[in-house]
Amino acid sequence: MITLSLYHTRVTKTSKHLILVPIRYIMKPMDSLTLNFLGTFHIELAAHPVTRFGTDKTRGLLAYLVLEADRAHRREKLADLLWPEQPNPAARHSLRQALVRLRDALGDAAPAILTITPATIRFNATTPHMLDCAEFAGLLQTCQNHAHHRLEDCAACIARLRQAVELYRGELLQPLFLGDSLPFEEWMLVRREALHRQALETLYTLAAHHETRGEYTATRRYAARQIELEPWREEAHRQLMRALASEEQRSAALAQYDACQKILAREFGAAPAAETQTLGEQIRNGTFCAIAPARSQRVALNVSDPGATLEAAVHPSDDDLEAQCAGLGLTALLCLAQGRLAEAHDYQLRALALQTRLGDRAQIAASHFQLGVIAHKQNDLPRATETHRRALALREQIGDKIGIGASCAALGQIELQCGNFAEALTHLNRALAIQRDVGNRLALAALLARMGECARGQGDEASATDYFRRAAEIQ
Repeated sequence: MITLSLYHTRVTKTSKHLILVPIRYIMKPMDSLTLNFLGTFHIELAAHPVTRFGTDKTRGLLAYLVLEADRAHRREKLADLLWPEQPNPAARHSLRQALVRLRDALGDAAPAILTITPATIRFNATTPHMLDCAEFAGLLQTCQNHAHHRLEDCAACIARLRQAVELYRGELLQPLFLGDSLPFEEWMLVRREALHRQALETLYTLAAHHETRGEYTATRRYAARQIELEPWREEAHRQLMRALASEEQRSAALAQYDACQKILAREFGAAPAAETQTLGEQIRNGTFCAIAPARSQRVALNVSDPGATLEAAVHPSDDDLEAQCAGLGLTALLCLAQGRLAEAHDYQLRALALQTRLGDRAQIAASHFQLGVIAHKQNDLPRATETHRRALALREQIGDKIGIGASCAALGQIELQCGNFAEALTHLNRALAIQRDVGNRLALAALLARMGECARGQGDEASATDYFRRAAEIQ
């Protein structure tokens, strides 16, 4: 895929004559750059692993440049992204050091991969390469563009969706954690969530496809994968329960229902939805019939053009408000990931209006939370605070433990940014207690790092050092 000349030219300081300099590293046909970011961070050049990055900051720099390859990035912006706690000169120095390590890791292929100037750095997207995130998105995009009546009836597109979920080995950049680089963490989490949602919807579509065809082994496989990615996903539990019951595995289906109940009780202090309870009762009393459910209208969404997803990817009937809400919410998320904040705000407001009609308080709270995230990105801190407080109030009413933690963390970050360190610590301490119960180590480290910033803002260097030390130990 890549062929470089055996020589390149340069002009020496002592002569204006061109000198041919041999290149030690040659990328031959089919010896390409491979970047795997889904569930891992693995880079290969000419089928050889690239490992000498030295630090996660260097890995994070490469990942950011690759995933934001549509433009050149100014050095000061990259320094602020990765070293926000350092003064600008020190951050710029750290960036130069990371860039040296990155060029050293890539070897003589670096000039073909990175375009570096005194002011900017850019990943050269014209260099032939394979990026698993792009492959994943491309497969979903092809399904959207393909002329078929129904996705579920298109064998070619179902095959593409299978390929896509094979690529999704886990969350984006899962091994990376830059707890002292909150802007990077926030950027990564938005992209991670968008891909995560697409993977879940793709798996749901595949499970529904096989269920309508009576292929219950495949149904179980794709439903179980959804639960692995998101244990509280009730629609996946129902798919798995129906598949087991349809195979006359009644005890296993009831065990799955019990597992669903325990997960929801543990995570949210809530009971399963009425639809799940009804299904469990039907299986228990023997009235369940293995009748194929309505064909799923949910499909994976496009990452390259979220503005087109409502028409191209989601085709609900007018009265299918839940499907419309899902499409609007995911489109808002994708707009947010691409920095299209005004569009993200518009789509999220439309989703909120439909969710209000449905009376789904959990989804209403989630929409308020997303509106708060968007407002924060727009630097509208009063509006961000107001919407996050609305989300928190609703989540407290319904006992959404995970949601309460997320809302408290968001409010803590806003208060920290406003210099209200005592208020920030109150919110962050509450979020910390929840994440400690849940066992989310990455979130714990991020919260401790923010609490360290609060302590430093209060002039309490001893507490700040302790918070940062505890965050580093978790990493």
